Amino acid sequence: MTGTSPFDPAPSRTRPHPAAATVPVGRRTLLRGAAASVLGLGGAAGLAGCGVPGHRIPAGRPTGEAGHDDSATETRVVFANWASYIDTDPKHPAVHPTLAAFTRQTGIGVDYLEIINDNNDWYTKIDLLLVRGADTGYDLMVVSDYMVSKYRSYDYLQEFDLANIPHHANLLPEVMADPTDPGRRFTIPWAYGYTTVAYNKDLVKQPVTAIAELFTRPDLHGRVTLFVEMEDTIGLAMLAIGIDRERFTDTQFDQALEYVRRAKDSGQIRGFQSSDYLGDFQQGNTAATMTYSGDIAQLGIPRLVALSQPKEGMLSWSDNLVIPNFARHKTNAEKLLNYYLQPAVAAQVDDYTGYPLVVRGGDQALTALDPTTAGNPFLVPTSGMRKAARGFKALTNAQLDHYTGRFQQISGQ
Repeated sequence: MTGTSPFDPAPSRTRPHPAAATVPVGRRTLLRGAAASVLGLGGAAGLAGCGVPGHRIPAGRPTGEAGHDDSATETRVVFANWASYIDTDPKHPAVHPTLAAFTRQTGIGVDYLEIINDNNDWYTKIDLLLVRGADTGYDLMVVSDYMVSKYRSYDYLQEFDLANIPHHANLLPEVMADPTDPGRRFTIPWAYGYTTVAYNKDLVKQPVTAIAELFTRPDLHGRVTLFVEMEDTIGLAMLAIGIDRERFTDTQFDQALEYVRRAKDSGQIRGFQSSDYLGDFQQGNTAATMTYSGDIAQLGIPRLVALSQPKEGMLSWSDNLVIPNFARHKTNAEKLLNYYLQPAVAAQVDDYTGYPLVVRGGDQALTALDPTTAGNPFLVPTSGMRKAARGFKALTNAQLDHYTGRFQQISGQ
């Protein structure tokens, strides 16, 4: 497979992605779209200023604040997650095989709660407790990468005790280099993937091979969809014009923003969308679009093609397991993190949810578990894909506020 070859989304997995089984909305799209809709209502300040007044940014290197750890006497851990984001027994929807196996092996019970529906709403809920120094009631929770900097700016996340997580060494180098948490001492990916581009073969005669083509190709004029999420769209624009999305300056942000503005003002861009982009693309209203890895493949429609590696590379992203301050079962939570960093266990989850593994030996474990995944580069990425994908720069709250507000002036969201 060459660097620009597309992946035809013929059905290849034994189980459909839960979020795409009935509605054309992918998991990452759902998480990102929820945040974008909140920002659209309240502006960038809706995200950057949604905490309790009086927060102090901690001086020095934040490491979190520990509570009383009752792990030795209370053999349980409370795990808050999004819906349909874990392996599930098809005959018994309330049973999650990997969690059940963990309890059998360790004797630690897991209170698994599918109660996160929106990154910002969730942050506001637990912020009210954390700012007072109170336990949230949760030992583990899943948050998107762009929120990690916000949590850490208020020192709300506890640093891991790696003595309890020896399998932390299994994390792949490119995952360890995440810009929001270099070294992964506060976050471990629950899901990891890429932002790429896709096109409709019935509407596009010449295959799309590069990100820049969405912004410039005459035959795509008026038929391109971009995302309402600032980091995704600006990140792709940076790739198109050769800016390092992990280390850009304010001036380079302005250049990428202007690149998007010109494309919109010229009529090249049909519009900016969030979770509804898949339905629009599926119906043929757009010829080319941004997409999250796996979204197009899960639709199983051969005419819709996602690029496994555009010429300029891709953005990488992650939704992460973190331990909030004052968690009462931190040691047990770290044992659960360690468990999920085993290749065979991680393969069970990712075979169900549809994301590439982030641990050494994961690809082999996933292929052995489900041989149909071997030909899907969004589940078993090539080494070129892994090397070419990089995350978006970690932003301060002020930067996120400023950049998002300026981007929304263009997107209209």
